[in-house]
Amino acid sequence: MTKEKRQREYVDKDHEVMQDYYNLCEKYSGRNAKTIKRKMNQLIEKDPDFLDSYVFLYQILQDEGNLEEADKTLNEAYERALKLITDKKGNWPDVLEWLWLENRHIIRAILNKAISLWKNKDVDNALDLFRKLLKTNPMDNVGARNFILAIRMDMSFDKFENRFNKEGYYDMELIEWFEENHKKYPDEFD
Repeated sequence: MTKEKRQREYVDKDHEVMQDYYNLCEKYSGRNAKTIKRKMNQLIEKDPDFLDSYVFLYQILQDEGNLEEADKTLNEAYERALKLITDKKGNWPDVLEWLWLENRHIIRAILNKAISLWKNKDVDNALDLFRKLLKTNPMDNVGARNFILAIRMDMSFDKFENRFNKEGYYDMELIEWFEENHKKYPDEFD
């Protein structure tokens, strides 16, 4: 008789501030960054475990060139994400799906941290996070497999973005590139 291992799935709770967050995002124009930053900080104060507020604040701070504060903000989001999803031993859940709207803010925080690590040439830690995102969300709604392949092919983040980012979205070229190249790494993509 075999003992079946039970999968641990993480699904976050609803966050009351989510609608306020989306409303603020729609109002952001760049010119009102000071006001939006203040309001994002208020949302963080109201619900420190709703991580999209940190991620949006991180992006504004980056755009302003305030990289030290941006990194600090992203690190806070990432640390909170890990605290939410890991068990007492630091293990990730077996399943952390994008399918659940409640999980997306967590996945975005981790994804942004992985990309930040990649940009800063910390590819081992970036790969670790991308692999965990792919393993826990095999549908790969965030494209972690593409980032893994790019890193394995010694591409920098900037080179990846310059080649595949078409004014804010990725098109068929990325899919074709992945299909053509992923077979070179059977250890990564079985």
